[in-house]
Amino acid sequence: MDHERAFLQAIREEPHDDAHRLIYADWLEEQGGAHRTARANFIRAQCRFAVLPADDPMRGALEGEAADLLAEHECAWTQPLHGLAEDWQFARGFVEAITIKGADFLTHAERLFAFAPLRAVHLLIGPKDIPHLAACPFLQFVETLDFRRCHLNDRSLQQLLTSPYLQRLSALDLDGNGITTPGIQSLVHSSVFMHLRRLNLSRNAGVGDKAIHLLARSPHAESLEELGLAATNATLEGLQNLFQSPHLPRLTSLNVARTRSWWAQLTSPLRIWADSKLLRQLRNLDLSENVHPASVGVLLDSLRAPHLHTLHLRSIAAGSSEAKFLANSPHLANLTFLDLRKNNLGAEGMQILADSPHLASLTHLDVSSNNIRDTGAKALAASPHFRRLAVLDLARNGIGGPGLQALAESPNLQHVTMLNLAANFIGADSVRALAESGHLSRLSWLDLSDACLDETSARVLASSANLARLATLLLQKNQLGDAGAKALAQSPHLQRLATLDLNDNRIGKAGAEALAVAPSWRRMRKLDLRGNVFTDTQEALLRERFADAVLL
Repeated sequence: MDHERAFLQAIREEPHDDAHRLIYADWLEEQGGAHRTARANFIRAQCRFAVLPADDPMRGALEGEAADLLAEHECAWTQPLHGLAEDWQFARGFVEAITIKGADFLTHAERLFAFAPLRAVHLLIGPKDIPHLAACPFLQFVETLDFRRCHLNDRSLQQLLTSPYLQRLSALDLDGNGITTPGIQSLVHSSVFMHLRRLNLSRNAGVGDKAIHLLARSPHAESLEELGLAATNATLEGLQNLFQSPHLPRLTSLNVARTRSWWAQLTSPLRIWADSKLLRQLRNLDLSENVHPASVGVLLDSLRAPHLHTLHLRSIAAGSSEAKFLANSPHLANLTFLDLRKNNLGAEGMQILADSPHLASLTHLDVSSNNIRDTGAKALAASPHFRRLAVLDLARNGIGGPGLQALAESPNLQHVTMLNLAANFIGADSVRALAESGHLSRLSWLDLSDACLDETSARVLASSANLARLATLLLQKNQLGDAGAKALAQSPHLQRLATLDLNDNRIGKAGAEALAVAPSWRRMRKLDLRGNVFTDTQEALLRERFADAVLL
């Protein structure tokens, strides 16, 4: 066995040990050559920032270094995946997660695992291929199996569980399939279940109270840390079994959004269950579309969950009164993620949240579709407490020039890496304020869809050195035209782009031809040009340049 294969085998067998990765990086550098040195530096940078807190001042520089190296070399480093995997993600220097069709995975598994220490596989697979998958020996290296929306049924799950190669499996995602009680019964009695830390059964209509009873009463559930039951048929009775279970000592994340229970309308059981040991140990709780707004105060008063750091309360018709309960709750002092999208906060509710010292730990805030307007945006921008934000979603809020100017000038956005301003009244002047803001230089993801942008706006974005870290730029439903497309294609700053959405932007022949010869888009994995009008000639040019990455 040659040295490189030996190093990769060691990494594959002990994926959590960075020592093997760093030794491999040293070996690469010793071999000489700019390409190997770049890969060695990339491995070191990703390994270093992976262990740093999100607010560590060194993390941004290391992430930037890794992103620059990936922008230049990703095409070469992932060549064996081209035409095979539909998506992939690097972690600690190596591709560790892929999305792939089931048939391609089964045919090329040996090649895939020889190339990378894969730990997470999102399979696009049908029920007929599950027996073949269960017999695949390379499953022994997989820790996460994702079967979202694969139309699997109980029989499929039972066939998967017969595999002798699932020793490392710790996460199973069955979101959006056809699993019912017999499938859950097989799962909880399998050797696989006792090792699962994450289980997602959301959007399986056949998962009801009987299935939840099986999960709650299984002594093998003690390893579960995350459980997804969103949009299932759980009722009050099923959730009562769950909340009173003595077999879930490690469960810290629970998603019961959009279930049939509507349990939080009933203040008596709410008080009883919220005092349960299970709910008090939770760190992540999703009650979206499942809480009556009148119960929010009782909920927050009863939870007393000192470890809670993620709370989803979207689409519960919360207004300024409910915002007061959130703002005044000392139990939310450790909250880092707050999802309040599609409520009725308004500017008053946003002001109340912005004034709360109890929300000073927030790093993720989603208040999209809340009609906060310019007044609410100004309150957020001026808050003395929102200084740690890394992800901010303000889509569909009626924000215009004054609000956007305040946001652009706010130090509260200096750590933001993901910003959603879609469907607000932006326009060229406000885009200029955002693009020239020194507080937004860490952005890697920006959504300005449906935001009244034109070719001037595109030129402003293209000329901004502050946006050089962008990997995702979403601009659909604007009016950029050919000139705007050309400006983006020729930008010297947008070299890291991997996703660019230009759907429905009045782009024609000249714009398409400019995009097809964009000099620096080596990382482009998704270029959405649907909703524009090209001839067969331009489509051929785009296909030749971007292959399956372009959507026409």
